[in-house]
Amino acid sequence: MRRVLDRLGVHTTLGRDVVLAAVWALVTIAFLVTLLAAGEFYGASRSIPTAQVVVVIVLALVQHVPLALRRVRPVAALLAVAVLQAALLAVLPTGLALWTAAPVVTAYTVATLRPTRAVVAAVLAAVGIEAVGAAVGASALVKDQLGAPTGLGEVGAVVEALALVASALLINGVSAAVGSWVALRRAHDRDARARAAETVEHQATLTRAAVAAERTRMARELHDVAAHHLTGLVVQAGAAERLVDGDPERAKESLRSVRAQGRETLDALRSIVGILRETGDEPSGTVPVPGLGDVGDLVDQARASGTVVESHVDGTLPSLAPLADVTAYRTVQEALVNARRHAPGATVELRLLATASALVVVVENDLPVARDTSRGGGFGLVGMRERADLVGGRLDTGVTAEGRWRVRLELPVEAETDVLVSRSAASPGPDAGPVAGPVGGGAE
Repeated sequence: MRRVLDRLGVHTTLGRDVVLAAVWALVTIAFLVTLLAAGEFYGASRSIPTAQVVVVIVLALVQHVPLALRRVRPVAALLAVAVLQAALLAVLPTGLALWTAAPVVTAYTVATLRPTRAVVAAVLAAVGIEAVGAAVGASALVKDQLGAPTGLGEVGAVVEALALVASALLINGVSAAVGSWVALRRAHDRDARARAAETVEHQATLTRAAVAAERTRMARELHDVAAHHLTGLVVQAGAAERLVDGDPERAKESLRSVRAQGRETLDALRSIVGILRETGDEPSGTVPVPGLGDVGDLVDQARASGTVVESHVDGTLPSLAPLADVTAYRTVQEALVNARRHAPGATVELRLLATASALVVVVENDLPVARDTSRGGGFGLVGMRERADLVGGRLDTGVTAEGRWRVRLELPVEAETDVLVSRSAASPGPDAGPVAGPVGGGAE
């Protein structure tokens, strides 16, 4: 309905309520016409004067005018409708009880927009006003002025008045009760949406923090890798400059340029990346950055902690670029830690698959029988994915068709840089069989 009204150019609350009032007025006209055609409009007397018919129809239609203000001034609209309904009850033919949609709509609206105490007071006031109208109608004071026939007698008048008051209480009370329930549901839905939005924002904040921390860690390792290689470049350039035979001026100038550029790059890396370093870490630049050749140590550490790790190497492991080398190591490290944390007692399988164009690292473990939610979620996958994207690799994680958790990292390899790497460096030999004990599984 809102979309239909928007297409018609009705966008405001007041405009929509005006349309609602007009629609209910048309419905009331159709209802009154039906009563007249069926002969039910005349009540117990079966014959009423034209003036009374006109007054009843006019009051029934005018009663919908306050609906235009039902959300702007809900209590005032309810009381105005009650006054018009009281006037309608005062002039209705004897034996006829006519209630339009206006009391229902206004009582419902007040209950959806106002607190409970205000709703109870407004409904009781409306019922009181309508009770006065019912009493006036039962006394036939107004009906006599319109030339209406004699009513049902004193007892009948009292019974009719009580029936009208009961109808007023029932109509207003039920409408207000439904409105209060709808208001409660709306408040609950708003709270649920607010909590969901807070949860999403909190998770996003934690994710951003994890990404920032992982990028800081990568920046630190980038600095260490670059520092190591650029320092070697500077040393080699200086040695070449001293040992060159013939001492061509052009060659010496070129070597000086290499050395100057290497030092400049090293200083720039230290000044820029140093800003991203976290405080409290071990001194940087003094510990070699780990790589693929240190994966065997990770496996040994996992087995020493009681993890059952089965390690396999297919093909000749390549020599990776420095950052890709660190990425492979950190992925295996994170996968083993996650396995030990999330699926204790499961078996972990590590496979290194080397081809001419790529290195594939696969870590699989059995899923836990029951997930331990007390540990909370982490951001290990976020960090692994950041690293893979940084070096142009691809990280896939998830449950396999066999029901195991898999972490798969594929890193590109440049063929011209491939060299033989000791198999024992990346994987302990078969003599070091798996050690029984709890292991981890899953991923953060």
